[in-house]
Amino acid sequence: MIKFKSHKSIFLASALTIGISIISSQNIFAATLTTKNYTVKSGDTLSKIAQKCGESLATLRRANNKWNDSIFPGQVLKVSVTTSATVKTSVSSVKFVAPTSKKYTASDLNLLARLITAEAGGESYKAQVAVGAVVINRVKSSRFPNSISAVINQKYNGSYQFTCVQNGNIKRSAPASDIKAALAAINGTNPIKNALFFNNGVRKSGSIKIGNMIFM
Repeated sequence: MIKFKSHKSIFLASALTIGISIISSQNIFAATLTTKNYTVKSGDTLSKIAQKCGESLATLRRANNKWNDSIFPGQVLKVSVTTSATVKTSVSSVKFVAPTSKKYTASDLNLLARLITAEAGGESYKAQVAVGAVVINRVKSSRFPNSISAVINQKYNGSYQFTCVQNGNIKRSAPASDIKAALAAINGTNPIKNALFFNNGVRKSGSIKIGNMIFM
């Protein structure tokens, strides 16, 4: 079992859907995902708009039911907006209902979300949760380290297990949609059963395909 100091640990509640509340030390960080209108400008593409607004292309497509790349100047699209605030409070005064007794830190959630952004930023929400679930499966497996940080930063034969750690892409900040996917994975949402690996290669017997990704 992983042990953390109580004042630095958090319970992540699966009941949270739109709002995300996290206890870190004695701060509460609250991030709320809402939408606003964006007017397409000359030279815009869907991918540029998604990057500009800090969300994944898949999230932008879902929000607008837009499955092709045809847009025009003056067109109005819905984009995600994250509002956040940090409030000082006493940890003992805030209660969370957790699905298990497992404790994670705010940095665990942030690191997992950044891994999801780097490895599956353009994939569907389900695929993003699945990437997070691979990490959680590894934490639970005796074949891998027993913490999120140790799993993500693990090396094999001198190389990191995840490409984004090797090339530094994991340093990019994660949008709210990817934080939500990481939170879901931490709270037990698992569309890939006991899979411990993923890639974009050829599907093998017994593997699970979600979007462009293969989980096994």
